[in-house]
Amino acid sequence: MPKTIALSSSLRQLIQSQDGVVTRSQLCGHGLDSGFIYRQVRRGSWSRLLPGVVMTNTGEPTRRQRLIGGWLWAGPSAAVDGASACHWYGLQLDQFRPDVVHVAVPHDCAARTQGFVVVRRAGSIEIGGRAGVPYVAPATAVLVAARSCRSEKAAIALLSRALQTGLVSVEDLARARECIGDKWCGRLDGALVAVGVGIRSPAENDNRRLILTSQVLPEPLWNQWLDLGDGLWPVCADALWLDAGFVEEVNGREYHAWARQFESTEARRARQVAAGLVVQGCTPTQLRLHGPQVLRRLERTYVRHQGRGLPAGVKLIDPPANRA
Repeated sequence: MPKTIALSSSLRQLIQSQDGVVTRSQLCGHGLDSGFIYRQVRRGSWSRLLPGVVMTNTGEPTRRQRLIGGWLWAGPSAAVDGASACHWYGLQLDQFRPDVVHVAVPHDCAARTQGFVVVRRAGSIEIGGRAGVPYVAPATAVLVAARSCRSEKAAIALLSRALQTGLVSVEDLARARECIGDKWCGRLDGALVAVGVGIRSPAENDNRRLILTSQVLPEPLWNQWLDLGDGLWPVCADALWLDAGFVEEVNGREYHAWARQFESTEARRARQVAAGLVVQGCTPTQLRLHGPQVLRRLERTYVRHQGRGLPAGVKLIDPPANRA
């Protein structure tokens, strides 16, 4: 009969706190040897998760077990990174993979990408939160996830989502960009320029690129908040030509064409017109298929109203603190 070894109460508490995931060094620190671990795995009582990391159960590991196991394997100086950290912060990601764990480690750490763990080497790691494992700061997580996007448009969408939800600010992103280094950042930097001037969606970026080709239109203020002077909540103008009191809105079907979003979009437009602003709209499809026509309309409208300024009672304001 095989010898039975009882786990100490302190070890059982440790295993419970780590969702059943434990390292070989932790087990050895509680008086168990490699032979005991080998026998547990061979009998099917435990299972190997990563080199030197086991689960005290069998079957498919949970998302949390993967997170804890990946962090334990990378070492105490590591932190959950990139898309994995974004998911924990509540940021919606396209094509998110729950079976992959991203971690950041110091340059002198021996850990390399292994199994389901993707390793990024970092000069410094700023911790933004802890829940069993540490997570990199939100801005770092967002930038690392954005630079892995398949296109600049996808990177802008991710950065915009993080800004719109209030998870990060433009200033946060700028500070984090200085820290992550230049590797694989060509696409990311183009997206950062777009959101840095106020762009908050891929369609708005297409609109900006179109406007910058004009010999007539100056660059407008992007996503500028306005007090319409009607006693109601401020509105955000996608593009505002201050000297013409002229607002352009880019309204995509995904965010503006359905139910309450459609109603709020139309109500906002009505309030702006009632305040005396000139409002013109377009859609992402129009920008993509009929860009020259959209630009000519904007130019004609701007020339017609250039010099009149903002209507009386309409004022520029800072973004509301609880805009998210």
